[in-house]
Amino acid sequence: MKELPRRLWHIGGGLSLPIAGLLVPQQIFRPALCSVTIAFLIFEALRLKFPQVNRRFVTCFQALLRERETSTLTASAYLLIAASIVFVFCHKSIAAIALTFVAVGDPIAGMVGERWGKLRVRGKSLRGSGACLLACLMAGAILASITHVALWVVVVGAICATLVEFLSLPPNDNLTIPLITGGIMSLVTLFCL
Repeated sequence: MKELPRRLWHIGGGLSLPIAGLLVPQQIFRPALCSVTIAFLIFEALRLKFPQVNRRFVTCFQALLRERETSTLTASAYLLIAASIVFVFCHKSIAAIALTFVAVGDPIAGMVGERWGKLRVRGKSLRGSGACLLACLMAGAILASITHVALWVVVVGAICATLVEFLSLPPNDNLTIPLITGGIMSLVTLFCL
């Protein structure tokens, strides 16, 4: 499991956003999240502009970074952008579920796919995708019971998150999974409930 530290960081760090979003009052959480996102993006721009800052950053966080992230935005930047957008435009319960899908489903898909994913389509493991769906359904069911989101809406979201993870839409899963899943769950909730 060559990316285990990164995937554990992805789960732990990724889950901190939906948990905080559900527990902290929205009038405090949203401005704080947007401020942290802007500050992080400014830091990302500075590190990419100044090689000495970037070298230090890469040295400190080498275990958590992929090779391409040394010269582009990190996955964390995309996750913060997605979190800010879904918490501003979606109900907090939908936003929390969409972010939980990417925090849990994406790394679980990678771990299972790396270990047991012999059968691949478009470079993606079918077992990894199955594990992603199962992880999203389990995490979504837990959150549905807490947030009172209809379980069938969560099932639609989990299927959506799995498809987006499988397709690996650009620029990054950490952005596309929450945005597409949160948007679809919001639309389904709006028009079907």
